[in-house]
Amino acid sequence: MQARALAAKRADVVAKVAVELPEMLGDAYRPAFLAYAQGHPMSGGYRRDALDFAEYMLLAGHPEDAETRRRLRAWWLERSGPTPPSQRPTARLARATRRVLLRR
Repeated sequence: MQARALAAKRADVVAKVAVELPEMLGDAYRPAFLAYAQGHPMSGGYRRDALDFAEYMLLAGHPEDAETRRRLRAWWLERSGPTPPSQRPTARLARATRRVLLRR
């Protein structure tokens, strides 16, 4: 009983830290996260837990809907690197230019 309550609290906190996950997965978020939490102890905080959950879903071939899976994969890729890519066009241009120049 206590383990289920802790997993439910964990699902709630992850939903607050990574609000996009419940938005993308809809009603499937909570049962999927509770199933994930049963076999995966939290390590590294709630943000890391959100990333690990998304990775778990993708590796398992979920969600079934291809568009939702594509959005989940994009979300995971944006956040799994050392820093998320900037949304500012100037910063993106500078990063792309640096990549091109460093390849020479």
